Amino acid sequence: MLAGGYPNFRFPSGLIEEVDLQDFCNKEEERLALSVETQFETYPSNIPMESLEGHEIAVLSKSQLSGCQFVLRFIRITNGKRVKTFEIKSDEHFLKQGNPKVYNITENEDIKPQDKIPKFYLYEIWNYLEQLDILYRGESLAKVYHEVTSHAYSSFLIECYKERSLDWISFLGISQSEKILELYRLLDISRRSLGLELDRLPISLERELKMFRDIRNPLKKRIKRNYENPEDEDIRLLSDIGLCIYYNNHININSLESEIIQREVLEEFKNRGYYIRNEHLLMNHANPIEINWIPGIPSVNTIRKVVYRTAKDIAPFETGLVNSQLQYEGYYGIFESLTDIELVSKLNKQVGIKYWGMGRASIIRALRKQLEKRGIDTSSISGEKTFSLKYCVVLDNKKLVRLGEIPENRLMLILKAYLRKCYPDCKLGELRIINYDLDKLQFTVSVHNTLYEIPINDLLKKKREMKAL
Repeated sequence: MLAGGYPNFRFPSGLIEEVDLQDFCNKEEERLALSVETQFETYPSNIPMESLEGHEIAVLSKSQLSGCQFVLRFIRITNGKRVKTFEIKSDEHFLKQGNPKVYNITENEDIKPQDKIPKFYLYEIWNYLEQLDILYRGESLAKVYHEVTSHAYSSFLIECYKERSLDWISFLGISQSEKILELYRLLDISRRSLGLELDRLPISLERELKMFRDIRNPLKKRIKRNYENPEDEDIRLLSDIGLCIYYNNHININSLESEIIQREVLEEFKNRGYYIRNEHLLMNHANPIEINWIPGIPSVNTIRKVVYRTAKDIAPFETGLVNSQLQYEGYYGIFESLTDIELVSKLNKQVGIKYWGMGRASIIRALRKQLEKRGIDTSSISGEKTFSLKYCVVLDNKKLVRLGEIPENRLMLILKAYLRKCYPDCKLGELRIINYDLDKLQFTVSVHNTLYEIPINDLLKKKREMKAL
């Protein structure tokens, strides 16, 4: 092996010996020159072929991105041409049904002795990992817990899509979960043999295992019997798979609060060095996510085995006892499809209504959250703890403005539209606005200068309450 001729490749020290260029080109009986072929370049580069004439060399095919080793060929250089004499395909790293299977073998893990899987259980655990197609082959108890949890959770989500009423306990009872349960039992036995209780594990793993015992079906429809929100978590303390679970627990909760949590989870993934694949597909926060690996880079993406949804389900309105949370989610989902102008029109319909009840409170809460989500300035009708429904408003460059505060030329257009709708026989040729404020509007419509007055909110609520003064 030519010293310094390979880009950060690690080779077993007992099999490879580094030499200088002269020794590399020498023909020897006991040693072969090593060449490494990658998808980008062949190493070592710039070695003249004629210097290896008549030599037999070993050529290793290796991915420079994933580290996957595919085949080792023995080549003889004859008349400047490479003639293959023999090749060895890797059983562990080669193609399985057309896809490379790369084991995550970590020989130099920095693990405390009390955190290592006991040798007595290690190979049986590895056997179960093989049966479940989990590629980790290390001795870290916490890492195996993470890997099994991730695999089990992904399998659970796929089954959830097929059966929306499925819960975690029922999933563990089906036949395909037997290996997962057996592996969990082995891990629990390993943990107890090490004297480890949950409160002595890393805090993220402790929280993850507790969360996993009460896991949710995130695709289950929100009904009166299933409306509780997930318990709030400090995302900085959650493990990576714990973040996945927390995000997915909100994919059917149609509220601004859930969307904020989901955005924060994705930001936390970015802070941890994860790449968010096809981030535009996650903008509606309606699809379950999982952790994968692009060669060398951890990534988060939607689960491809679950059909993509363009929006969260809208919580149904049911008869019987009122459920304020589901009513809010239902209205929030309905208002999601409205334009900004239509949303403001819905808000104006709530102005002046004296009735108050749970249903109306849910409507107003949904309107406020939609306005907040869209970045619309509501300072003209709201404070830190208040929200006024006394005045109708119009939208002016992402800001709500009360009717009594808009310029006269804009108010004139609204007044003409109102008169055409409510008083079609009214002649508008001599229409003039005399005075207006937050509560009322005075105007004339004829050469006789008869003065009329209406509550200014009526311009948008289309009430026929005009009177002559």
